[in-house]
Amino acid sequence: MTTTPTTPTERAPGASPKAPDALTGRRRKSRGQSLAEFALTVPFALLMVLFGLDFGRVFLGWVSLNNAAREAANYAAMNPTAWTVPFNYAVQAEYARLVTEEASSINCTLPAQVPAPSFASGTSIGAPAAVTLTCGFHLITPFIGLLTGNPIPVSAYSAFPVRAGLIEGIPVPTDTPSPAPSATTGPTASPSPSSSVAPTASPGASATASPTPAPTATPATCTVISLLNVQSNKASTNWKAAGFTGSVIFSPLVPPTYKIAWQSLTVGITLPCTSGITVRSRAP
Repeated sequence: MTTTPTTPTERAPGASPKAPDALTGRRRKSRGQSLAEFALTVPFALLMVLFGLDFGRVFLGWVSLNNAAREAANYAAMNPTAWTVPFNYAVQAEYARLVTEEASSINCTLPAQVPAPSFASGTSIGAPAAVTLTCGFHLITPFIGLLTGNPIPVSAYSAFPVRAGLIEGIPVPTDTPSPAPSATTGPTASPSPSSSVAPTASPGASATASPTPAPTATPATCTVISLLNVQSNKASTNWKAAGFTGSVIFSPLVPPTYKIAWQSLTVGITLPCTSGITVRSRAP
């Protein structure tokens, strides 16, 4: 028996007649799935990019706000009496202008009235002049504001030691008027002697009494106490309790609060009660 060969168009026995159609269908499903995944991931990717941009903007705004706080604290340290009676409104206006001009380049809204500096330890030399600034930073990323709030409050703090004014505890020197010299009567010229007129005696020069210098009072003395291992926020109180009227100069400035590890004066020595002391958070 002879068998006829199969032509190329004829299918082999047992082959599935729908194999090419199934392969094409799987390719179409794979393309549709990729498009769906792309459409779902693109919004999240854009959201993450915008969030990164917003984070960078907030960080740069925070840096600029810190620069404004430092400039304001430095200006307040050079003009500490402008916020005490009698007020210096020209200095206060310049202080507000410096802050607003420095913060004008960031998208952060300052309060309507710029916060005034604080002088927690007074306005004497060495006392800190502190400035705290807070503004609201506006975000551009949608939906992030629902989680973090919009605008985001951004704060900056800076302090500088007062470099102008009087040292606390030292009396202000006053000019004492010197006594005016009293006019003395000089000798008067006597007329030349004549045969008929006798010469008249001229009065001698009168001596003037010089003022006696007033005795100077001896300043009171106090004994230096130990401020080691004392919290910086209690150092001034302990120094005043020991009888001293001078200032406690901190390095670094407070706040933040830290434990004192070094002081400039030796414990137990006797000094004038107007003396001040320098303390540090670590030994030099």
